[in-house]
Amino acid sequence: MIHFVVTAGEDHSIRDYLARRGEILAGRLDVIHYEDLPERPRFERGTYILSALEYLSPPMLSLVTALHARLAEVEGFRFLNDPARTLRRFGLLRELERRGHNAFRAVRASEDLGGLSYPVFLRAERSHDGAVSPLLRSAREVEAAIGRALLAGRRIEDLLVVEFCDTADDRGYYRKYGAFIVGDRIIPRRLDYGRAWMLKREYCEFSAAMGLEELEYVRANPHGAALREIAALAAVGYGCIDYGVKDGRVVVWEINLAPTMGPARRDVPLPRTPEYKRIHAQTSEVYHAGMREAFEALDVPAKGPAVAADIDPAIVRAARASANGLPRSGGGLARFLEPARPLLEPLAAPLLPLVGRAARSRAGKGAGGET
Repeated sequence: MIHFVVTAGEDHSIRDYLARRGEILAGRLDVIHYEDLPERPRFERGTYILSALEYLSPPMLSLVTALHARLAEVEGFRFLNDPARTLRRFGLLRELERRGHNAFRAVRASEDLGGLSYPVFLRAERSHDGAVSPLLRSAREVEAAIGRALLAGRRIEDLLVVEFCDTADDRGYYRKYGAFIVGDRIIPRRLDYGRAWMLKREYCEFSAAMGLEELEYVRANPHGAALREIAALAAVGYGCIDYGVKDGRVVVWEINLAPTMGPARRDVPLPRTPEYKRIHAQTSEVYHAGMREAFEALDVPAKGPAVAADIDPAIVRAARASANGLPRSGGGLARFLEPARPLLEPLAAPLLPLVGRAARSRAGKGAGGET
């Protein structure tokens, strides 16, 4: 049996997959919510996919770490993603830069901005909503962007400053690749193609030529060896790696541990031509066949009774009392002011650098100088 562990707020993707393209797996894969773990006294043997680790509260992460330590060495248990070792966005970007895989830096918004190569941009550490700012070309612009993000309800503790890595071709087009990591397999999923430096699906150009390039990508898996190396470095057994290619080398933007497995953002109309749709249907078949085979390979029979957790009751109590998931909006004041933001932001613009600078100073002192 495969046990897919996810927060209640992020289970829509796996449930949609099992109801549609992954229906054949529905009897072999059950969905477990992290929020239910404190009440779960025993665990069945099988393969556990610990998805969405970036969304866990610290107390819940402590519980999951303790459960993993208790069960990982028991016969019949296999875990994809290790709560103590799997790198999240900031740790991954730091490690890839340190090892020379990525030629760009990422720092926390509260850290020293000296030595950064501009332009840079802001993004959140744990959510998957793209850039929080446009490209920024000075420390003052960074501080103003931080102030603007705080006005919108962001928390400075969750903001990163990331150097821009230009992967555009000689015609000014960007390519963002996405490939799933499932166990020891790499399954190419998509190619985003367009002129926007922060590519989202709705900004892509859905031409027949793009469709054919995407189809060849998912068939050939041209970067599989490099992606396996990066997945091993990050200790990721399940996730989706978003990356580009610069000067013939893979550069990684993130590994999403709570990826969307099927169509995303159905509320956003995509300008797809009939010819692109025809080609993409072939692409989808190749991708979904690879995903089914990868999941089936995880379902290794495991005999034996369920195993008691035996976790420190204090850890269990703290996890039970904690709230999982990222805040979808800011604090109460930010929510109250949201309708007036279009009016307030221009008035506040001269003060935004001061707000950002003060927030950086407070956060730096609160962290005790740590980076």
